[in-house]
Amino acid sequence: KNKVGDDMRTHEQVLEIVRCLENEYPDAMCTLDYRKDYELLFSVRLAAQCTDERVNKITPALFERYPTLEAFAQADLAEVEELVKPCGFYHTKARDLIACAQLLLTQHGGKVPGTMEELLKLPGVWLATPIAQVVTFVIAWAASAVWMQRIRVHDGQG
Repeated sequence: KNKVGDDMRTHEQVLEIVRCLENEYPDAMCTLDYRKDYELLFSVRLAAQCTDERVNKITPALFERYPTLEAFAQADLAEVEELVKPCGFYHTKARDLIACAQLLLTQHGGKVPGTMEELLKLPGVWLATPIAQVVTFVIAWAASAVWMQRIRVHDGQG
């Protein structure tokens, strides 16, 4: 049983959160392309002052060049800058992606944290992020959590 204030959510609670978000924002959909939780986080960072369409044009090469968090954490800053340059503010964004990858590995076991408090400690994540991106991220993250839980149940791990 969860303690009061505990950030852990049961499968049923996650499903209810997703249901509430879908009811409140029925037309919300994630227009960013991603396959991994951190790819979505990085794409949201790149989308600041940029269109999702442009982000989706550069991320295939970015995620191919750096297919893991470990690769991002060890990336050459100048090379990442060149790849994300079309998204604007590329010095800051490239620095944030590398630093974020390092923190995800060293402080979060290679996973995107599940609380807003922990998310806000990551480089490039701040409350001024446009609400549409936050809602998109929360819906996509919650849906990913449900999807991962379903995989665990079907694999006999849950």
